[in-house]
Amino acid sequence: MMPKGLKNIMNNIAVQNLLDIINNRPVVIWGARMTGIGFHHFAKRYNLNAVGFVDSDPSLTGGKIYDLKVDLPSQLSFLKSQYRNLLVIIAVSTKEDEINNLLNKNGFSSKDYINYKDYCEGFFTIDISGICNLKCPSCANSLLPAECHKGFMSLEDFKNITRKILDEVGLISHFCLYNWGEPLLHPQIDLFIDYAHQMGIAVAVSTNFSVDSTEQLHKLVKSSPDIFKISVSGYYPDVYEVTHTGGNIDLVKSNMYRLKYYRERYHSSFPVEVNYHLYNNNIGIDLTKMKELCKELDFLFSTCYANVAPIERIIKYCQGNIDEKTKELSKLLLVDIKNGLEVTKPFHHLPCRFLDNQININWDRSVSLCCASYDSADVIISVDFLKTSLKEIKMLKRNRSLCKICMAYGIPQYILGVNRPAWDKVANQKNK
Repeated sequence: MMPKGLKNIMNNIAVQNLLDIINNRPVVIWGARMTGIGFHHFAKRYNLNAVGFVDSDPSLTGGKIYDLKVDLPSQLSFLKSQYRNLLVIIAVSTKEDEINNLLNKNGFSSKDYINYKDYCEGFFTIDISGICNLKCPSCANSLLPAECHKGFMSLEDFKNITRKILDEVGLISHFCLYNWGEPLLHPQIDLFIDYAHQMGIAVAVSTNFSVDSTEQLHKLVKSSPDIFKISVSGYYPDVYEVTHTGGNIDLVKSNMYRLKYYRERYHSSFPVEVNYHLYNNNIGIDLTKMKELCKELDFLFSTCYANVAPIERIIKYCQGNIDEKTKELSKLLLVDIKNGLEVTKPFHHLPCRFLDNQININWDRSVSLCCASYDSADVIISVDFLKTSLKEIKMLKRNRSLCKICMAYGIPQYILGVNRPAWDKVANQKNK
């Protein structure tokens, strides 16, 4: 028997409207990360003709995700000539404005593309673990005492949260089962993935992968998350353990080999992406060696510039109240906070996609203002998601004092790392 929630999705007006607009046209998915993979999940469920992905991140292009090639956006004109009546599905959670402008400049009419988010009521981050085993200097977990991180979400709470979401929204793209916590520490993570899949929802998992549990990894691969991201910042211990403090890079690499083995054993094809955080101390041999390892294991490899979190910490920096830990961290950053805010300045006028697009549910069912905030009194907008409607949550997110300050400093675009070419330029100049 089909689960009630899945029946609700299939009969939903938003779903039907989206299917009517697509109208059997061949579609290329702009966005090769979780939102795009979430749409691929949707396309597969409804037998849509997805012909490929495009993504502006060159580290993802040339490879395949679920047997679909990932091209650069520059290939869209070729794809349009190859597939009659091609439709671009913009399936990203945070950078739609840039993509819309780029498509318009390249001759795509409004009939040639649609924003997937217009048919979703939001993207849901469910932090199933309130615990992290590391104290990375760029993360909020390095600033707060251990007693602030208390436990794990129960499976029953997760089921109730999922059913409530299905009852309240039209279309769910995916769940991210992580935020500040380490999801692989949750002893039942496989059951969370299984239940989401049962309800027709794609799942993303992101991990530091410095977790010593072969059994946990074995269960996870059998459940097959829709994308699995591994965060690293080095190849050798003397480098990695500075910025992934408390982690063990040898354990991470061992787990990577185990992951390849289990994926092959269970014929799992879910994408694995290794996201390498760039610092001053890790852009030489460590970067080269990690790239080589990912190529050997057939994992996607991407880079991002390490920045500072949470937003409360950046606000203090902007106000001249810089703590000692942030001063020490700044010495490691390839692009410091000042330069990061400067290179994103042309985009500071854009709306905050964290506010518009995301609902952030914590392990204890409380709801946070956004995924990038952490320790201020303004962060928790509901103590219980199950007792607060989504409509009310969206209202509670409006006109928050923290948001106004954050937007005034242009912090959302800094956290997102928009204008990557400018970040690259700053980093290259620094290292000449």
